[in-house]
Amino acid sequence: MGPSGVISSKWLHKTSTPPPSDSSTHSLSEFLHRIHPFHLYLLFYNSIFFPMSTPIYFIAAEGIVRIGHLHPANPIIAHEPDVLKMCADDLKKRNILPQNYSLNVFTMESCNKFSGVEHAAFLHYIKNASVYFGPGCNNEMLVIGRLAPRWNVPIIAHMSGDDALSDRVQFPTLGSVALTSASEMAKATVTYLNLNNWDQIGIVRPSTGYERLSVYSLQHQIKKRDINLNVLIDIEPFSSPEEIIASGKLTTLRNQARIVVVELGMDIHTVTNFMLAVHRAEIKSEEFVFVIPWLISSTVIHPEFFQQNDHYPWEATNVDKQEVKSAFENTIIITAHGYDKKFFDEFQLKFSTATGVLANHIQPNNMPHYPICHYMMLCFFMADGGGYNVHMNGSLLWSRMTNRQFIGMTGQVLMNNKAIRVPSYATYHAINGTLKVIVVELGAKLNDRGACEKNEDMCSEHVAHETIQYYWPSDSGKLPPAVPKCGFTGADCDYRPYFIGISLIAFILTVGPLSYFIFLKQKERLLYDMTWRIPRESIKLLEGKSVGFNLYILCFRYDFQRSEHSLASKSQSSGSFSGSMNSKQNGLIAAKQAVSNGVKLAIKRYQQVRNITFPKSELKLLKELKILENDNLNKFYGISFNQQNEFIVMWVLCSRGSLEDILFNDELKLGRNFQVSFAKDVVKGLNFLHTSPLLHHGMLCLQNCLVDSNWTVKLTNFATEQIIFEKLDHNELRPFVNADSESAEDVPDPTKDFARKKYLQQAPEIIREIVTTKVIPDGSQAADIYALGMVLYQILFRVEPFHERNKSINSKPAFLFQNSIFRFPELMEMLAMANDDDQLIRPTFPSSNTGEGYNLQVTYHYFLFSLLSCIEACWLEIPEMRPPIKKVRTMVNANLKSTGKGSLVDQMMKMMEEYTANLENMVRDRTALLEEAQKQADRLLNSMLPKSIAEDLKVGKPVLPQLYSCATVLFSDIRGFTRISSTSTPLQVVTFLNDMFSGFDAIIAKHDAYKVETIGDAYMIVSGVPTENGNNHAQNIADVALKMRAFICNFKLAHRPEELMMVRIGFHSGPVAAGVVGLAAPRYCLFGDTVNTASRMESTGVANKIQISEGAYNLLHCFFPQFQMVERGKIEVKVSRFMVLLISRNQLIFREKESA
Repeated sequence: MGPSGVISSKWLHKTSTPPPSDSSTHSLSEFLHRIHPFHLYLLFYNSIFFPMSTPIYFIAAEGIVRIGHLHPANPIIAHEPDVLKMCADDLKKRNILPQNYSLNVFTMESCNKFSGVEHAAFLHYIKNASVYFGPGCNNEMLVIGRLAPRWNVPIIAHMSGDDALSDRVQFPTLGSVALTSASEMAKATVTYLNLNNWDQIGIVRPSTGYERLSVYSLQHQIKKRDINLNVLIDIEPFSSPEEIIASGKLTTLRNQARIVVVELGMDIHTVTNFMLAVHRAEIKSEEFVFVIPWLISSTVIHPEFFQQNDHYPWEATNVDKQEVKSAFENTIIITAHGYDKKFFDEFQLKFSTATGVLANHIQPNNMPHYPICHYMMLCFFMADGGGYNVHMNGSLLWSRMTNRQFIGMTGQVLMNNKAIRVPSYATYHAINGTLKVIVVELGAKLNDRGACEKNEDMCSEHVAHETIQYYWPSDSGKLPPAVPKCGFTGADCDYRPYFIGISLIAFILTVGPLSYFIFLKQKERLLYDMTWRIPRESIKLLEGKSVGFNLYILCFRYDFQRSEHSLASKSQSSGSFSGSMNSKQNGLIAAKQAVSNGVKLAIKRYQQVRNITFPKSELKLLKELKILENDNLNKFYGISFNQQNEFIVMWVLCSRGSLEDILFNDELKLGRNFQVSFAKDVVKGLNFLHTSPLLHHGMLCLQNCLVDSNWTVKLTNFATEQIIFEKLDHNELRPFVNADSESAEDVPDPTKDFARKKYLQQAPEIIREIVTTKVIPDGSQAADIYALGMVLYQILFRVEPFHERNKSINSKPAFLFQNSIFRFPELMEMLAMANDDDQLIRPTFPSSNTGEGYNLQVTYHYFLFSLLSCIEACWLEIPEMRPPIKKVRTMVNANLKSTGKGSLVDQMMKMMEEYTANLENMVRDRTALLEEAQKQADRLLNSMLPKSIAEDLKVGKPVLPQLYSCATVLFSDIRGFTRISSTSTPLQVVTFLNDMFSGFDAIIAKHDAYKVETIGDAYMIVSGVPTENGNNHAQNIADVALKMRAFICNFKLAHRPEELMMVRIGFHSGPVAAGVVGLAAPRYCLFGDTVNTASRMESTGVANKIQISEGAYNLLHCFFPQFQMVERGKIEVKVSRFMVLLISRNQLIFREKESA
C-alpha cells in the first residue's frame, strides 16, 4: 500500500490498451472473464450466502471512514486523490467532518475493461469501504451502482450522468453530484426551446453506442412539452464529413427542420465532423439554429483521442482550425454554468498551497472536474452528520442526501428527490471561436415536495433568463422561427408574383428606354403643336372698349425726354438711361378687350414685321404658362401670330381692374379686411410662381396685380414680357399703328407717370441692368421679393413708393432728393448706383399721426411692427439676404388677421345677407302697417258703402244701378232738435249727435240693414238692398225701429241730462232703385216712391211712435205675426195715392207680441 492509502500499482492493470468504444455494451461474460478470480469468488459467495451481511474480512473500527475512490485511468486527472485530501482538511476546518473521524481514502483504477468493478469488490470485501466515490464512466457505474445496494454501501457519482442512475429501484443507495446528468440537460434544453417558441425540431443522434441513452431523455422531455420531432437523424460515430454528406441525411434534415439539436455524445468534440459536413454542404444560414448540449470534456473520458489543450474543437491540432471555427459559427452551446476563469485561478492557487503540487502541473481543461470531488466529500459528510452508524447504512445515508441544498465551491448545489444534482446551465452563442457571450441563463430550481410527489418530473425545473437579445445574424437580430415563412421546402409560398415581378422588371428594362425615347419625342411633338396658339379668326375685338386697368409692356428702349429742354439736356449730358430710347417705336401699350369662344379677354396687339418663330426654350415656357393654373394667377389664354400681320397676346379679363386702380381710388373706402385679403392673395400667387416651373415673376408691381369680380387678386404679365421684349429688340414686332391717325395705338401720354410707378418698384439689381445695358433682365426670385415688399407697402399704407419725395412742378412729376429736384431718370440712376448704406434709397413708412390718407390713421393699430421689419428685410441691397417667399408668407399670415371669416366674397355675401335680412324685417313691418291701413280703409269704405259694393269697387269692378222689387226704408228724426241746437254750442251738438248715431250704428250692426245716410238729425236705413233677403227686410227694419225707440227713451244729453228725448220713426216697404253716385266721394243712394213714402211716414208720425205704411203692414202681418200693429187711419202723404196708417191713441203704432 502506497502513501495516503493508495493501493500499490500491483493491483492496477496496465492501461496501454485503448478503452473500449462507448458505442458497445460489454456483456456479463466479458466482465466475468476480466475480473480477478479471488475477487469473483468473494463477490459471488457473499452475494449468494450472505446477501445482507456485514463484510467478512474486516471489522470497521468506530470513527474510521474508508472511502473507495474509483479513479479513471487518466493521467491528466491524476490529482483527484490530492483534491480529496484537500477537501477533507477543508471540511474539518468547517466542522463538517468531526475531528475524531479518521479518513482513509483507497484510490483504485476504473474505466479500463471493467477494472472498476473488480476493484469495487476488493474494496468492499477486503477494505470494508464505507462509501464509493466514482467510477467516472457510465458502463462501470451501472454495474457497481447495482452491487452497492446489495452491500448497503452508499455510492456517489461525480462524472457519470446516465438517466438510468436515477432509478430508485435499481440504485437505492446512489447519489450524484455530476454536471453530466442527461435528464437535467434534457430539461434545460427543452426549457430553452420553449423560451424561443420552437415547437418543431430535428434531432441528430449516434446510430449506436451508449450516447444514445442521453437522447432518450431529450425525446422524453420534448414529448411531454408538446414539441414535435419532425426528423430523427442517425449518424455513424466518427463518420467523416464526406461520408455524412454522401449519406443524404443532411438533405432530409434541411427539408424537415430548421431547429436542430445535435447530441452525438456527451462532449462537443463528437459533433465536429457533423458540423463540418453542414458547413461544407452550405446549409447553414440564419434560418438554421444548431443547439449542442455539452455534458463533459472528452479529454477526461478518452484522453488517448484528444490532446490536453483541445478544450474546444477548433483548438485541436489535427484539424483546419479556421474551418472548424466557421463550422461552429452561430451555434448555440448549452453547458454547465458557474465555472469561470476567476474561480479556476483561485482554486488552482488554493490547491497548490494545500498539496504542494505546482500550479502549472494542473491541466486547465480538467479544472472543472476537481471541484466535483469536493462536492462528493461535502455531500457525503453532510448527510452523515457525524454519526458512525449512519455512514455504515447506505440506504439511510442516501435518504439524507435527497432534497438538499448546500453551498459548494462554485455556489449553490441542489440535490433532488433522487439525490441527483440539478445543475444550472448557460446558453452560449459561438462567435469566432469563443464562448464568452452568455445569451440565456438556465438556473436550477427545486419545487415543493407536494408537486414532486404528484409528478417526479416536477421536482426540479430550470428558469430561463435572457441576458442578451437581438444577437442573431439576421436583419432583425432575432432568432428564426421553427418553421420558415415559406415552409421547409419553400412550397408554402407562391413565387409567381416574384416571377411576374422579375419579368416585369426585365420588360421595363427593355421597353422602358424605348418608351422614354418615345415619350420625349411625343413631348417634343406636343411642344411644337403649340396648344396655346389661337387662330386669328376666332378673336373678335370689342371696338372702343379698353380695359379698366393697364396691362402694360415696356419695350427695350423708351424715350424719357420731356418737353422741358433743360431737364432733357441735363439727362443727356449725364450719359444716363434717358435720351437713348425711341418713343415712336416703343412705348407703353394699353390693353383692349376681345372675345374668343365666349371668353372675355384683355389683349395686346403688335404689328408683325416678318414671320415669327419661337426657339425651343420659349415653346417650353409658353406650354408651361398655358397649363399653369392657380386661384391667384391670371389665366394665360394664348397668342395669335403670323396671321394678318398681327401679334396678339391674350389674358383672361379681370373686370375690376388693377390693384393700383382700386387702392388709389379716393372714392373707395377700403377696410382692413380688403387690405388683408389683397396682401395674402399677392403672397400666395407669388409663392405658387416660385414653386412652379416658371420659378419667378420677373416684373412684379402693383399694376400687374389684377382684381377679378370676386375681389380676388391675380398676378399677371409673367413670362410673356421677356418674349415680347426680345421680339421688339430684334425688330420682329413693333407697336400697333392706327391707320387713321398714323400713330402708335394706345400709346399713353408721355406726361403720365406709369413708367415711374412701375420701375420704382423693381429691385436695385434690375434697375441697375436697365440703366447700364438698356435691357430688361429676366429677373429672379430675390428681385420678386424686393418688389413684393413694395406691393405690400402700397397695400398697407395706400401711398406710392417715395411719396414723400413727390412734388408738383407745373403739374409734371419730379422728385425731391438732397435739396434738389430730380426727374424719374435721375432717381432711377440713384437707385441703381447707390453702393454705401448711407446712399441707399428706400421708401419710408408714414407716421401714424400724420393723418395722410384714409388708412394711415388705423394702420398702426392693425399691423404689427414685425411685419414692417419683414418688409424692410425684403428691401435689403444684397439679394441673398432677402427672406424667401415661404418666410414672408408665414409672417403675413401671422400678422394680418381678418376681422371676418372667409374670403372677401364670403364677407360681402354675409353683408348682403344681413342687408337682405334687414330689408325683410323692414318690408315685414311696412307690410304690417300697410295691412293695418288697408283694414282701416276697408272699414271706412264699408261704413260708407255696403260691403258687397265696397268689394266690387276695390277690385275695380263696375257697380251698375239696380232695381230691387221690394225693400224696406226707415227714416227717423229727433223731435225738438232745432230748439236743442239753438240752446247748445256747436261742439255739444256734434257730441250729442255722435253719441246718438253711434248707438243707432251699434243697433244696425246686429241686423241685416244698411245706414244709407244722416242729414242733420235725420237717419236713413234700408234693408234688402244691396243684398236681397226675401221678406226678412221688413222684420229687420221693425226690430231696428223698436230698438232705436228704446235707445232714445233711455238716452241722456251730456250737457242737458234733464232733457227728455223723443224720436219720430217711419218706414215703408216697396220697390227701390239703388246705385253708386259720384267718383270723388261715391255714395250709395236709393231712389223711388218707396223712399219718399218712408220719409212721409216719419214726417207725419207722432213722437215716440213708429208709423208704417200699408205695404210694410202687409209683410209683417203675413210673415211675421209676432208684431202687433194698430191702425191709425188715412192721411195724405203727397204721393200718388192715400196710405192707410195704423195708429192707436196713447199706444205704440205696433209692437211685438212678446212685449205687449
